[in-house]
Amino acid sequence: MESYQLVKDERIRGSANSELTPEVAAELGAALGTLLGEGVLVVTARDYYPPSRMLKRSFSAGLMSTGVTVVDFHAATFPELAFAVKKFGARAGVHFTVSSYRSHEIAIKLLDYLGIEFSHERLSNLMRLFETKHIVRTLPERIGWVTYAEYIHEIYVASLASFLDSTLISDRRLNIVADLNFGPTADVAPYIFSELGVDATTLNAHKPQAKKGIRHLPSPIALMRLARMVRAASAEFGVAFCVDASRAVFVDDKGRIMPPDKTIALFASFLPSGSTVVTTMTASSIVDKVAENKRLRVVRVRGYPGDVSRQARRVKAPYGGSDKGEHIFTGFSMSPDGLVALGRMMEILAGQDRRLSTLVDELPEVPVHEETVDVPGYLSMQRALDLIAEHMAPSRLTVTGLKVIVDKCVVYLEPSLKKRVLVLSVEEPSREKIEAVRKLRDSISELFSTSVMSS
Repeated sequence: MESYQLVKDERIRGSANSELTPEVAAELGAALGTLLGEGVLVVTARDYYPPSRMLKRSFSAGLMSTGVTVVDFHAATFPELAFAVKKFGARAGVHFTVSSYRSHEIAIKLLDYLGIEFSHERLSNLMRLFETKHIVRTLPERIGWVTYAEYIHEIYVASLASFLDSTLISDRRLNIVADLNFGPTADVAPYIFSELGVDATTLNAHKPQAKKGIRHLPSPIALMRLARMVRAASAEFGVAFCVDASRAVFVDDKGRIMPPDKTIALFASFLPSGSTVVTTMTASSIVDKVAENKRLRVVRVRGYPGDVSRQARRVKAPYGGSDKGEHIFTGFSMSPDGLVALGRMMEILAGQDRRLSTLVDELPEVPVHEETVDVPGYLSMQRALDLIAEHMAPSRLTVTGLKVIVDKCVVYLEPSLKKRVLVLSVEEPSREKIEAVRKLRDSISELFSTSVMSS
């Protein structure tokens, strides 16, 4: 297996039992062990998906063969693993989870000793060892141990509660709805709700159906169901997590799904004046408008894995967010953490006399131009987005939709909650931007027509 086939968008991912076999995973583990050196500690975790479990075990065997000690957290969220890297003094962390793009693909997220995803250079060094087979195995008597850690959920929650104003949140007795998306968030969320005194209605808080693929991101149908539940329960807000809880998307009390850009803007609006916010190049200009009003500094990066975290550490920013739905609160962790984002949202609302919908409406307005594309009846909204992501490059999944770059313009695609259409929008419309969004509209219509003929 050539390394270029496994590295996609600066992260190792591949089809389970095809590109990523147990043998390949073991070799990747041995390559990481060789890169780190004998005698170090590495922490590992996974989601509930059986291929993730299979590949993690093989990867761990490869690590052990190079003299590395493995602390295995079994099923745990990505935020918990990133937290454990520093807590346990590990040299690296490895998380296995279903890919954002295809249910048969597994993504391997590699963290350095700071809990930040591997840089391009670090990942290239690893893949060079893997490709050239320059693996350094240890002597039989120095093969590493594997230890199964307990109480990671309790330790993580205790630290999270200390980071937040727990008394403020508990006194408010918030009512929320949370979609746990068939992931290990279901193991840690009850501890969070109990510790912070939250009344929570949970959805999809069980393991995925056996012998059936799962999605990393909550589907459009799941988000619409969450929005209905928030209204029906008269909840303060709703939240949906990706499978490994590295991303979170929020729904306000009116049942409106918040694009990640608005969530970034909201979190930024509560930062002290003079703070720095790190976000991605394709994030909405609403972030800049909030920064101007609050006298904040905005730094933008590409948005590949670890980019926001590294830049936030470099400029000492208290917060960074990507339009993929990632939120990083550097006072707690240097990695994307949807659970901390949930805690911060609760903290903000507990300290306000206003509802989330009011706070969202108070954010600056950004002029947009919209076009719509009908989604054929034979396509689900999710499959429609998948088709576009597969054929329209460059594109970025944003939890609530998709962003596509057309003629240097960022076009946002979002499923409609009321009709079977995709809404295409572009900010600060000019003649060039309107032409770009219409060009994409026509290309998507043609794509859908072609898929009809080939189906």
